[in-house]
Amino acid sequence: MKIDKSKYIARFVAEAVEHLKHMNDGLLALEKDSGQQEALNLILRSAHTIKGSSRMLGLPLIGELAHKLEDALEVLKTDKRGASFFDTVFKALDVISEMVNEVRDGGENNQDLAGILEALQNAAQGTVAEAEEAQPVESTGSDEVTPQAVKQIDGTASSPGEASDSTAGASLVSQELLPQQKQKPTESPAKITNAETVRVDTYKLDQATKLVAELVSNQSRLRRSLTLIEAIRRESAKNLDQISSLDYADEAYQGAVQLTQKINVMLRQLDLDYKNDLVYQNILTEELLENVSRMRMLPISTILGAYHRYVRDISVSCGKKVELVTEGDETELDKTIIDKIGDPLLHMIRNSIDHGIESPDERTRARKPSTGVIKIKSGYDAGSVCIDISDDGGGISVQKLKEKAVQKKLYDMNALDEMTENQILNLIFMPGFSTSTFITDISGRGVGMDVVKNTIVEQLKGSVHIQTVEGQGTTFHIKLPLTLAIMRVFQVKVGGALIGITVSSITEVMKIKYSEIIDVVDKKAIRLREKLIPVVHLNSIVDIPGAPAEQYAMVMVLSYADELLGVIVDSLISEEDMEIKVLPKHMKNNGLVSGVALTGKNDIVIVLNISKVFAHAKNVRTSKTIHADASVKSVHILVVDDSVNTREIERSILESFGYHVDVATDGLDGYEKAQSFQYDLIVSDVEMPRMDGFSLTEKLRKDDAYKHTPIVIVSSRDKEEDKRRGMQAGANAYIVKGSFEQSNLLSTVQTLVEVLPD
Repeated sequence: MKIDKSKYIARFVAEAVEHLKHMNDGLLALEKDSGQQEALNLILRSAHTIKGSSRMLGLPLIGELAHKLEDALEVLKTDKRGASFFDTVFKALDVISEMVNEVRDGGENNQDLAGILEALQNAAQGTVAEAEEAQPVESTGSDEVTPQAVKQIDGTASSPGEASDSTAGASLVSQELLPQQKQKPTESPAKITNAETVRVDTYKLDQATKLVAELVSNQSRLRRSLTLIEAIRRESAKNLDQISSLDYADEAYQGAVQLTQKINVMLRQLDLDYKNDLVYQNILTEELLENVSRMRMLPISTILGAYHRYVRDISVSCGKKVELVTEGDETELDKTIIDKIGDPLLHMIRNSIDHGIESPDERTRARKPSTGVIKIKSGYDAGSVCIDISDDGGGISVQKLKEKAVQKKLYDMNALDEMTENQILNLIFMPGFSTSTFITDISGRGVGMDVVKNTIVEQLKGSVHIQTVEGQGTTFHIKLPLTLAIMRVFQVKVGGALIGITVSSITEVMKIKYSEIIDVVDKKAIRLREKLIPVVHLNSIVDIPGAPAEQYAMVMVLSYADELLGVIVDSLISEEDMEIKVLPKHMKNNGLVSGVALTGKNDIVIVLNISKVFAHAKNVRTSKTIHADASVKSVHILVVDDSVNTREIERSILESFGYHVDVATDGLDGYEKAQSFQYDLIVSDVEMPRMDGFSLTEKLRKDDAYKHTPIVIVSSRDKEEDKRRGMQAGANAYIVKGSFEQSNLLSTVQTLVEVLPD
């Protein structure tokens, strides 16, 4: 009886993908430290297993290639390898991966493997032809290092028909390997252990998740029923009190009283039982929700694991030395997010290598280690997942971004000068925007970063923002929800509409007097401890008439990137887990709304896209603009504050009156900018990282250029000793943020600049 081998194909593919990943990780470790014997043993076992399994299933080409690869790997036992040994074996892994994926998709292996087999045979003999050292190893597969290729090695290859990243790709150049990098050796793959798993069809998981989501929605309906029961019980108790107060001796009346008492007792018992049942169901629902959600959760190492190989190949092709360091690989995300976030992360890594990390010679001249570092750090924060991608390269030049924007006729220089640094950095997310003067097969076309932001912000309901220091490096901060199916939502009311705001974006909720809201040029703001925060009515953003203003305002402080925003709402309703439903087709272009949800009473909740809320808030004008004094001379002011909101508010006040204003993020940044330009006046906070305001003032006063320059300290510190210390450091004025008013700042600055020499 002939055995049907087709039913074993799926298991072979799954095992082969896992073995290929172990081999890839092990080879990366051995390339840096050839002494890891256990890693070599695991690689040889994996190659031997693939060889045997493929031959049993009638896949001779895979078996032959695995056999030659196994022979080549034996060279590592004696370390008699040629200069391009690792390029050859990595290429063999790629070809096997492509062939395994063809088997998975029902195709046939009919490649011409003569070139790669000959290269492996030479590698097994410890010799590599000169021509091979100068050129990539030939194969019928693609020579490009693409996100698709990374997925194949990592075991997450795309399904047939899935589009690949057209902007990715760099030819593998077989050249002398980079010198061994000074880093902690990669952990031996021999230590990898596989947890016992059961394969579950994704469709079944989706159906289970939908049922759990409906269960969560039904929880709201149960709470609504409980409210009704409590209302009936209260009315029954009132009725009983009224009847009992009447003094009638009629037997029928006494029977009515007894019946009412009985009903009231039964209602009390029903109310108690219902509450207990509701509490128990709530516990079960939360446990079920957590367990079902975890069924779809995958560690981010699922995609990060293959990035070490990707960084190695791209850096070699660019002639650079780059080390990838990852932290928090155990951080888990929903499979849907894992599937979508891979390509954006790869694009940012590719940009870091090509644009950020300098060549070894440039790094040496800049007194940096010749090997650049890209670090991916993952972790949890307030119900969200945070991913930071940082490099220690040359950073992003804000001036170059401005020049490119003018060149592309996106903005004129006057408009760019009024933009914040964060707004200018966000220009890189515009379609077709690139500062590169040279287009390569890796990057420079201006294609991709717009897709990165679209995927993270629009599709995954997350956020991304940039921090950069020219000459020191760049960090991309990404914030993502744990899952897209169910989110914790705070419901508020604006006018007659229910608005939902994801809890992860809420910093705090407060009730303040309207008199505490201050005017800042054409906007409004509130004082929150040591910060000034812009505030808007939410109804002006969603374009819904709000309730008439009363004495107090309910303010929700939202956070996005490194900014804060206060939004005034009519009333607070509730906070609960809600199933977020996608928008219908005719509403998908409404960027302000990210989805809708239903309450227990089937009322529609409009869930807002927080990034768009911040963007809309910048366009809200609530008060009259101050007209610049035509007599004000050309005065250049430097505002130094680590709070982006505070420094932008102070800048807008001063610019509205006609002053030229630059900003600095902390004391050290302020001092460096003061050395590169002679400012007429400086406004500084006190509590800042790296260098505080008192130290900055003292340091500037020691500089001949700033011995007599007016310095104004604006701080939340209101004690007399703090004011005395400010004056002793050399400040000319001290303004307490708690009593901050735009007129106070303007009048102080005007007084000080009037005495400036012409």
